[in-house]
Amino acid sequence: MLQRAPILLVLFGAAVGLFSMPPARAKEPLHLVFAADLIPLSFEDGGVARGILIDVAREVFEHRLGLTVDAALYPWERAQQMVKRGEADGFITVATKARAEYANCGRIPVLRAQLHPLIRSDHARRQEIAAATNLAALKPFSIVSYFGNGWAKQNLADFDVIYATDFQASLRGLAQGRGDLALVTMTAGAYYLREFGLEKKLVMLPLTVDRFEYVLCLGKQSPQAALLPEFDRVLDVMRSEGAYAPILREYGLEPKDYY
Repeated sequence: MLQRAPILLVLFGAAVGLFSMPPARAKEPLHLVFAADLIPLSFEDGGVARGILIDVAREVFEHRLGLTVDAALYPWERAQQMVKRGEADGFITVATKARAEYANCGRIPVLRAQLHPLIRSDHARRQEIAAATNLAALKPFSIVSYFGNGWAKQNLADFDVIYATDFQASLRGLAQGRGDLALVTMTAGAYYLREFGLEKKLVMLPLTVDRFEYVLCLGKQSPQAALLPEFDRVLDVMRSEGAYAPILREYGLEPKDYY
C-alpha cells in the first residue's frame, strides 16, 4: 500500500491539472471586408451581406473547411485600410502592387471580368473614343473613376482621372456630363446601367481595356494568413467539380464568360 500511494498522488495531480487548464480557444472567425453596393459582387440584401464574392468565400471556408466567415460591407477605400491596419483579415479583389505591400494574394481567380469603356451615347467625340484600340489611345480623354480603385491608381497615373466617392456615383456623374468615359466591367457595369435606367444615356464599347482576376488577399498582419493556399486548393476543386456554376447563375452570369 505504501508503494502505491505516490502513483495515486501523481495521477490525482495530473487530473487536477487537466481540469484546471483553460479550455482550448475556438478558431477565430475569418473577418473579410467587401465593397458596399457593388451588385452582383457584394451588397446588402435584407440586412445580410450577399454577392458572388461573398457566397464563394462562404462556400469555401464555411461549407468545405468548417470555418466561420464574418463578411462585412464598407466603402471600398475604408475596407482596404482596415486590412492594411490589421483590423480585418482580407478581401477578394484584383491584386495590385500597392496591395501586395500589405497583403498576400492567391493565384486561383474567384471571378474573371473584362474591362470596357463606357461613354455617353450623345458624346460629341463618340466616334473618336470608339476608334481606340487600347488603353493608351484613351489618354486624350478624361476618365471618371472612384476612390479605392486600385487598378486606376496603378494604371491611370498619367491620365486625367476624376474620382467620385464610389462606383455608383462615378456612373451617375458620367451620365450627367462629368468626364468623357468610365472603365467598367460587365459584371457591375451592366447591372447598374439597368438599375439606374441609364441604358439609353450610356453605352459600353466593345474594346477590352484589361481583364480582371478577383482573388483572395489576406493581410500580412492577419493571424489567418496561412489559409490562403488552402482557399486556392478548395477553389480549384470546386472549379473542376462544376460546383462554382450555380453561384454564378444565381446572379445571372454564365460560367463560360466569367470563370
